[in-house]
Amino acid sequence: MTQAPPPHPNDELRAVLDASGVVGAWVHDHWAGRLALSGDFAGLLGLDPEVAAAGVSLGAFLDRTHPEDRARIESCLHAAGEVGGPIEAEFRTLESEIGTRKLLIRGRVERNAADGTAQGRGIVIDTTENRSADLRQAERLVNRMAEHVIALRALADGLGQANLTKLVDGLMIEIGFELAKFLHEPHTLGPGRTERHH
Repeated sequence: MTQAPPPHPNDELRAVLDASGVVGAWVHDHWAGRLALSGDFAGLLGLDPEVAAAGVSLGAFLDRTHPEDRARIESCLHAAGEVGGPIEAEFRTLESEIGTRKLLIRGRVERNAADGTAQGRGIVIDTTENRSADLRQAERLVNRMAEHVIALRALADGLGQANLTKLVDGLMIEIGFELAKFLHEPHTLGPGRTERHH
């Protein structure tokens, strides 16, 4: 029986990067105000991969970020270019056919002391799925808390202690606020009627 050849080091590295959520790389020439983006990263931003690999303006990159994140990302990139060192920033993409993605850029900016130029380079990690899993876990925990506080309320009633009941009621209200964060937006059924999905 013959054995399969060992995996090529590049294939193994690609598999490890994929498993880690890495979707691409970036290089930022701060002096020129241009970013070169790898294909998958460019695709998530809705940019042509070939054009993005050659470099796009900082403005073109920022135009593909969520409006609420744009100024923060621009400031982060500018500050990193001024001082150098590590950079890490998370932002959302614009809505597209694949939805809004949450991306994390991580890397380092090197400054040339002689001429003041700076170049950053690093990786991009898609954290969208991690956030979804975290939200599902948080929702499960809050639902369990709600079940327990309902049972606790019944026990407090049995003791006939008004102060204890009042404290449990306050806890129920706070848990209710947490549960409300997980409710979907109501869908309109008609005049004055809405439907809520749970």
